[in-house]
Amino acid sequence: MYGVEEIQLLDSAFFGMLHFRAPYLPWVLIGFSVMLGNAVLVDGIGVACGHVYYFLEDVFPTQEGGFKILNTPRFMKYLFDAQDDTTYEQLPPADQPGGLEWEAAADPPPNNDDDE
Repeated sequence: MYGVEEIQLLDSAFFGMLHFRAPYLPWVLIGFSVMLGNAVLVDGIGVACGHVYYFLEDVFPTQEGGFKILNTPRFMKYLFDAQDDTTYEQLPPADQPGGLEWEAAADPPPNNDDDE
């Protein structure tokens, strides 16, 4: 994961033509929305939400007296964290999927030129 300092130095490109630094991406997307005639309000709300999230996740906890406000809900951790499956046993070779004998398929067919 990149830190803020690394992200500020990343170069980005929009459709391979417009090159800019990564922090300007939201503003480039808003400009593109304006060129297409879309509502800017939705993009502005997205930029505002991103700034609030960044502040609550990265800035506020590092301040004096700060603490982590945003915590991942337990049901999300339960759903997406890696679970150790200790009951897994490998299938016996006869029950494994596939069935093609790769060694036999790789051998060339026998040459029957002796009949001539």
